[in-house]
Amino acid sequence: MSTAPSNTPSVVHGSAPQDLVHGARARDHLSDHEYDGIREYDNPTPGWWHLIFIGSVFFSIMYVAYYHFSPIAWSVEKAWQAEQNAEVKRLFAGKVLKPDEAGILAVAADEPLMQFAQGTFQTNCAACHAKDGGGINGVNLTDDHYKNVKKVPDFFTVITNGANNGAMPAWRTNFSDNERVLLAAYVMNLRGTKPASARPPEGEVLPPFPKPTK
Repeated sequence: MSTAPSNTPSVVHGSAPQDLVHGARARDHLSDHEYDGIREYDNPTPGWWHLIFIGSVFFSIMYVAYYHFSPIAWSVEKAWQAEQNAEVKRLFAGKVLKPDEAGILAVAADEPLMQFAQGTFQTNCAACHAKDGGGINGVNLTDDHYKNVKKVPDFFTVITNGANNGAMPAWRTNFSDNERVLLAAYVMNLRGTKPASARPPEGEVLPPFPKPTK
Protein backbone atom coordinates (compact mmCIF):
# COMPACT_ATOMS: atom_id res chain seq x y z
CA MET A 1 0.00 0.00 0.00
CA SER A 2 1.47 3.37 -0.95
CA THR A 3 0.97 6.63 0.85
CA ALA A 4 0.46 9.84 -1.06
CA PRO A 5 2.92 12.55 -0.22
CA SER A 6 1.58 15.08 2.23
CA ASN A 7 1.00 18.64 1.12
CA THR A 8 1.25 19.93 4.70
CA PRO A 9 3.75 22.81 4.94
CA SER A 10 6.82 22.14 7.11
CA VAL A 11 9.94 24.04 8.23
CA VAL A 12 11.76 20.89 9.32
CA HIS A 13 14.82 19.84 7.28
CA GLY A 14 14.46 22.57 4.71
CA SER A 15 13.60 26.09 3.84
CA ALA A 16 10.42 27.86 4.86
CA PRO A 17 7.31 26.98 2.83
CA GLN A 18 6.48 29.53 0.16
CA ASP A 19 2.92 29.99 1.37
CA LEU A 20 4.28 31.11 4.74
CA VAL A 21 7.10 33.25 3.40
CA HIS A 22 4.90 35.12 0.92
CA GLY A 23 1.65 34.85 2.85
CA ALA A 24 0.39 35.85 6.31
CA ARG A 25 3.73 35.04 7.97
CA ALA A 26 5.86 37.11 5.64
CA ARG A 27 6.81 39.39 8.56
CA ASP A 28 8.57 36.48 10.32
CA HIS A 29 12.21 35.76 9.79
CA LEU A 30 13.46 32.19 9.70
CA SER A 31 16.60 32.01 11.83
CA ASP A 32 19.81 30.70 10.30
CA HIS A 33 20.70 28.30 13.09
CA GLU A 34 19.45 24.73 13.19
CA TYR A 35 19.16 22.27 16.11
CA ASP A 36 18.47 18.59 15.50
CA GLY A 37 17.18 19.42 12.03
CA ILE A 38 14.73 21.97 13.37
CA ARG A 39 14.72 25.61 12.33
CA GLU A 40 12.60 28.27 14.00
CA TYR A 41 11.21 31.70 13.36
CA ASP A 42 13.04 34.56 15.05
CA ASN A 43 10.18 36.76 16.16
CA PRO A 44 10.99 39.88 18.22
CA THR A 45 9.35 40.36 21.60
CA PRO A 46 6.15 42.42 21.37
CA GLY A 47 6.12 46.10 22.15
CA TRP A 48 4.04 45.71 25.32
CA TRP A 49 6.75 43.46 26.78
CA HIS A 50 9.37 46.17 26.24
CA LEU A 51 7.08 48.73 27.87
CA ILE A 52 6.64 46.54 30.95
CA PHE A 53 10.40 45.97 31.19
CA ILE A 54 11.23 49.68 30.87
CA GLY A 55 8.52 50.52 33.39
CA SER A 56 9.93 47.96 35.86
CA VAL A 57 13.41 49.45 35.57
CA PHE A 58 12.07 52.97 36.10
CA PHE A 59 9.98 51.82 39.09
CA SER A 60 12.97 50.08 40.71
CA ILE A 61 15.08 53.24 40.41
CA MET A 62 12.36 55.34 42.04
CA TYR A 63 11.80 52.69 44.71
CA VAL A 64 15.48 52.61 45.72
CA ALA A 65 15.74 56.40 45.67
CA TYR A 66 12.66 56.83 47.87
CA TYR A 67 13.00 54.03 50.41
CA HIS A 68 16.78 54.11 50.80
CA PHE A 69 17.64 57.80 50.48
CA SER A 70 14.53 59.88 51.11
CA PRO A 71 14.12 61.34 54.63
CA ILE A 72 10.33 61.13 54.37
CA ALA A 73 10.21 57.43 53.50
CA TRP A 74 8.81 54.99 56.03
CA SER A 75 10.57 51.74 56.93
CA VAL A 76 9.46 48.40 58.32
CA GLU A 77 10.84 49.45 61.69
CA LYS A 78 8.91 52.74 61.67
CA ALA A 79 5.71 51.00 60.62
CA TRP A 80 6.15 48.43 63.37
CA GLN A 81 6.78 51.13 65.95
CA ALA A 82 3.66 53.03 64.89
CA GLU A 83 1.55 49.88 65.21
CA GLN A 84 3.19 49.13 68.54
CA ASN A 85 2.34 52.58 69.88
CA ALA A 86 -1.25 52.26 68.72
CA GLU A 87 -1.57 48.85 70.37
CA VAL A 88 -0.09 50.16 73.62
CA LYS A 89 -2.62 52.99 73.71
CA ARG A 90 -5.44 50.55 73.04
CA LEU A 91 -4.34 48.09 75.72
CA PHE A 92 -3.63 50.57 78.47
CA ALA A 93 -6.27 53.21 77.71
CA GLY A 94 -4.88 55.63 80.27
CA LYS A 95 -4.00 52.98 82.86
CA VAL A 96 -0.83 53.28 84.90
CA LEU A 97 0.70 49.93 85.86
CA LYS A 98 2.60 49.84 89.13
CA PRO A 99 6.07 48.25 89.16
CA ASP A 100 5.63 46.79 92.63
CA GLU A 101 5.03 43.13 93.42
CA ALA A 102 1.23 43.41 93.45
CA GLY A 103 1.17 45.29 90.15
CA ILE A 104 3.49 42.87 88.38
CA LEU A 105 1.63 39.82 89.69
CA ALA A 106 -1.66 41.31 88.54
CA VAL A 107 -0.61 41.82 84.91
CA ALA A 108 1.20 38.45 84.89
CA ALA A 109 -2.22 36.80 85.08
CA ASP A 110 -3.66 38.86 82.20
CA GLU A 111 -3.35 36.70 79.05
CA PRO A 112 -3.87 39.46 76.42
CA LEU A 113 -1.26 41.64 78.10
CA MET A 114 1.15 38.73 78.31
CA GLN A 115 0.69 38.02 74.60
CA PHE A 116 1.63 41.63 73.92
CA ALA A 117 4.63 41.30 76.24
CA GLN A 118 5.67 38.10 74.47
CA GLY A 119 5.86 39.94 71.16
CA THR A 120 7.93 42.70 72.74
CA PHE A 121 10.26 40.18 74.38
CA GLN A 122 10.80 38.10 71.25
CA THR A 123 11.45 41.21 69.15
CA ASN A 124 13.90 42.91 71.51
CA CYS A 125 15.27 40.34 73.95
CA ALA A 126 15.54 37.10 71.96
CA ALA A 127 18.96 37.99 70.54
CA CYS A 128 20.50 37.45 74.00
CA HIS A 129 17.94 35.37 75.89
CA ALA A 130 16.43 33.31 73.01
CA LYS A 131 12.79 33.48 72.02
CA ASP A 132 11.82 30.96 74.70
CA GLY A 133 14.05 32.50 77.40
CA GLY A 134 16.56 29.64 77.44
CA GLY A 135 19.50 32.02 77.06
CA ILE A 136 22.15 32.49 74.38
CA ASN A 137 24.76 34.94 75.63
CA GLY A 138 22.24 36.26 78.13
CA VAL A 139 21.18 34.35 81.23
CA ASN A 140 18.67 31.53 81.19
CA LEU A 141 15.35 32.98 82.37
CA THR A 142 13.54 29.67 82.74
CA ASP A 143 15.37 28.01 85.64
CA ASP A 144 15.38 28.78 89.37
CA HIS A 145 18.75 30.60 89.34
CA TYR A 146 18.97 34.41 89.26
CA LYS A 147 21.97 36.75 89.17
CA ASN A 148 20.42 40.18 89.63
CA VAL A 149 16.98 39.37 90.99
CA LYS A 150 16.05 38.72 94.62
CA LYS A 151 12.34 39.60 94.54
CA VAL A 152 9.64 40.28 91.96
CA PRO A 153 10.12 44.08 91.60
CA ASP A 154 13.79 43.47 90.74
CA PHE A 155 12.71 42.31 87.26
CA PHE A 156 11.44 45.80 86.56
CA THR A 157 14.59 47.37 88.03
CA VAL A 158 16.95 45.26 85.91
CA ILE A 159 14.96 45.92 82.72
CA THR A 160 14.90 49.64 83.49
CA ASN A 161 18.49 50.20 84.62
CA GLY A 162 20.36 47.28 83.09
CA ALA A 163 22.91 45.09 84.88
CA ASN A 164 26.39 43.54 84.71
CA ASN A 165 28.09 46.78 83.67
CA GLY A 166 26.01 47.15 80.54
CA ALA A 167 25.98 43.51 79.46
CA MET A 168 22.27 43.74 80.16
CA PRO A 169 21.32 47.12 78.62
CA ALA A 170 18.98 49.62 80.22
CA TRP A 171 15.62 49.86 78.45
CA ARG A 172 14.19 52.91 80.18
CA THR A 173 14.37 55.03 77.03
CA ASN A 174 13.09 52.30 74.72
CA PHE A 175 9.92 51.34 76.54
CA SER A 176 7.35 53.16 78.63
CA ASP A 177 6.88 52.35 82.31
CA ASN A 178 3.83 50.25 81.46
CA GLU A 179 5.71 48.23 78.84
CA ARG A 180 8.53 47.54 81.28
CA VAL A 181 6.04 46.34 83.87
CA LEU A 182 4.62 43.94 81.29
CA LEU A 183 8.09 42.72 80.36
CA ALA A 184 8.92 42.17 84.04
CA ALA A 185 5.77 40.08 84.45
CA TYR A 186 6.45 38.10 81.29
CA VAL A 187 10.05 37.32 82.28
CA MET A 188 8.86 36.25 85.72
CA ASN A 189 6.37 33.89 84.07
CA LEU A 190 9.16 32.22 82.08
CA ARG A 191 10.38 30.51 85.23
CA GLY A 192 9.66 26.79 85.08
CA THR A 193 9.07 26.66 81.33
CA LYS A 194 11.00 24.25 79.10
CA PRO A 195 13.20 25.97 76.49
CA ALA A 196 14.49 24.19 73.41
CA SER A 197 18.08 24.77 74.50
CA ALA A 198 18.85 25.89 78.04
CA ARG A 199 21.97 27.82 79.01
CA PRO A 200 23.65 26.50 82.20
CA PRO A 201 22.31 28.00 85.46
CA GLU A 202 23.88 31.18 86.83
CA GLY A 203 23.41 32.91 90.15
CA GLU A 204 21.54 31.87 93.27
CA VAL A 205 18.50 29.65 93.59
CA LEU A 206 15.47 31.64 94.77
CA PRO A 207 12.34 30.33 96.42
CA PRO A 208 9.19 30.28 94.26
CA PHE A 209 7.65 33.67 93.50
CA PRO A 210 4.06 34.38 94.55
CA LYS A 211 1.52 33.14 92.04
CA PRO A 212 0.02 35.74 89.66
CA THR A 213 -3.37 36.95 90.76
CA LYS A 214 -5.99 38.92 88.87
